[in-house]
Amino acid sequence: MPRDAEKWLAERGVERDPIRIAPTATPQDESGDGTEAGEASPAEAPGPTDGRPRSAAVLEDDAGSAPPVSSKQAQHLAAQAASDAALLEDERASQADPTKRHLEDDVAEAMAYVRRSASAAPQSEGRLRGKLEQRGWPGVVIDQALERARRERLVDDAAMAAALVEERRAKGHAPARIRRDLRARGFTDDVLEPLLASAEAEDPEAAAFAVAQRKASGLSGVEAETAFRRVAAYVARRGYPDGLARKVAREAVFAARDAERTAGH
Repeated sequence: MPRDAEKWLAERGVERDPIRIAPTATPQDESGDGTEAGEASPAEAPGPTDGRPRSAAVLEDDAGSAPPVSSKQAQHLAAQAASDAALLEDERASQADPTKRHLEDDVAEAMAYVRRSASAAPQSEGRLRGKLEQRGWPGVVIDQALERARRERLVDDAAMAAALVEERRAKGHAPARIRRDLRARGFTDDVLEPLLASAEAEDPEAAAFAVAQRKASGLSGVEAETAFRRVAAYVARRGYPDGLARKVAREAVFAARDAERTAGH
């Protein structure tokens, strides 16, 4: 059996220091802030001189050390704050609706194209709209650009169509061809109807014969059959039906020459 260790050491004059066991420390004392009873927390520790908590002393000392703000500086700071707030509001508004931010720039760019195109040659509003659509501009941009173009008199469909109708009528064009040509240039029937009403009310055969007669008068020295073919083709190109063109060409060429031969005898 092993001997008692304490007794064995005592018999040999070996003294042992007593073992002292400290009470187990609790995570928190009754106050719940982790400090020993009676110990001040760091935030409440007295200051070096006046017994105030250290945090309060530092804040008051810092506030007391700042220089006073003049009324002029205060006004400047207030104005700067208002400017910053306005800029922030503008930025928020532009982010909320990006289309409003860029609409004015897009309209201005579309207008620049309208000016360049209209300066090269007079154009109808319909043709300009088609060109802007081909370039990918949205409808709202096109509408605003064309509205500005009308205000600046860059487009005036009624005046332009009236000039073109008069010009083509002077060249002997049939009303049907005039309508077809101006539609292709972007003019609508609403614009063309009042301009072509009187021409479409005329007798088409009489109008075609007048065209054939003018052409035949310049071919008096050409053989009759050749003159007939030229006059018939000319009248047909002016927009009259082929059958009507041949009829009036024959009358204008052969009837006129027969009358001349009869008058010579």
